[in-house]
Order: sequence, then structure tokens, then C-alpha cells
Amino acid sequence: MRKKRHFLYYAMTLAFGLATIFIIHSCSTDEYYSDELQIEENGIPRKSALSSNIINNTNSLIDSIAISDEFWEFERNSRLLADKFQAYTSTLSEEEHDKLMENLNDDDYMEEFIRKANLEKELQQMNEAKENLLLHTGFSRLSEDERISLFRQYAESHESTGKTLIKTRTEGGDANSCEAKRQAAYAQAKADYDNAIIKCKQESSTNNYCYTQALANYERCKRASDRAYEECIGK
Repeated sequence: MRKKRHFLYYAMTLAFGLATIFIIHSCSTDEYYSDELQIEENGIPRKSALSSNIINNTNSLIDSIAISDEFWEFERNSRLLADKFQAYTSTLSEEEHDKLMENLNDDDYMEEFIRKANLEKELQQMNEAKENLLLHTGFSRLSEDERISLFRQYAESHESTGKTLIKTRTEGGDANSCEAKRQAAYAQAKADYDNAIIKCKQESSTNNYCYTQALANYERCKRASDRAYEECIGK
């Protein structure tokens, strides 16, 4: 009987010890995975969401926005809209183009222009992409300078054609240097265009006209960059 009691006591002690070890190990494991998850969120920001630690650091905030789905969708629609606009304006005569530039503040004229250029779909998609960027990322926390910096970084990595242009006249400047200046001007124009799109009032009934003004200014800046390039190479 005494042996049975000793055996029962030993078994209970062993079971309690094993349970204690299991609980400790389980807590340690949970803590480990919790730490791993935190490291993943802090070290590699998720593409579609911001962690509380990320948004407490300005540089990390910019990085997290730059890799977000909403930012890339904004940029995709920004480029589609600009391409569609410039594809249409390239078919205009010099006189027609000048008339467009003179009537950017004429709502009736711009409404007809948008219809002729068939920009309604792209303008709506641009509006939705901007709304998603503002609502679902920390973009609205950025200052004016930080927004420009973000847009400029994106533009610099996507505007360059990667082509080496050859001088058309021997007395001209260095073509590579001239092209580098043009691409830098293109990137700045794109950044200013994106920022102008963001600054258009979301609730305004004339939002589309604000967008077309930003588009027209973007095109004007690119044309000025092209003229400066031609002068640089001595064409």
C-alpha cells in the first residue's frame, strides 16, 4: 500500500513537472512567433497595410507608401491619364493646341474637350485611385516636401528611357549630358503633375477640370524640356 502511494505521488509530481515545462515552452514559442511577426512588419513593411511602428517614423512611412498597392495604382492611373491626354493633344494643330491652353479655365470648353478626347473613364479611375491612396495609406500624413520627394523618387526610376541619344551636329553639347538634364526635367514635371492631382479638391464638382489643368501643365513642362534638349545638342 505504501509503495502504491509513493508511486502515485511520483507519477503526479512527474505529470505536474511535464505540464509546467510544456506551458513554459508554449509561452516561449508564442513569444518567439510574436517577435518574428513584429520583425517582419517592421523590417519588411506589408504592401497593403501600415503597422503602428512604421507610421511613427517618417522615412519608414514614405517607404511603406511607396510599396503599397494604393500608391502603385495611383501612379498607374496617373500615367494612363497622361498618356491618353498627350496622345490626343499630339493630333491637334498648333492653333488648336494654343486654343486649349487658353481655355483651361473655361468649364464649357473643357467639358467638350474631355468628351472629344474620351477621357471620362481615365478621369474617374484617377479619382478613385487618389481616394484610395488618401484613405488607405498614411499619405495624408506627409508634408508637401515629402510628397514631392516621394513622387520625384518614383518618377526618377520610371521616366528614364535608357536610350543614348546621338548629337545631330558636332558643334552641339554632349548628348548624354543633355539627355540627363531632360530626364531630370521630365521627372520633376511628373512629380509636380502628381502633386497637383493630389491637391485637386476631392469633393469639387469641377475636379475633372482641375485634373486637365494639371495635365496641360505637365505637357507644357515636357515640351519646354524637349526644346531645352534641342538647344543643348545644338540642333
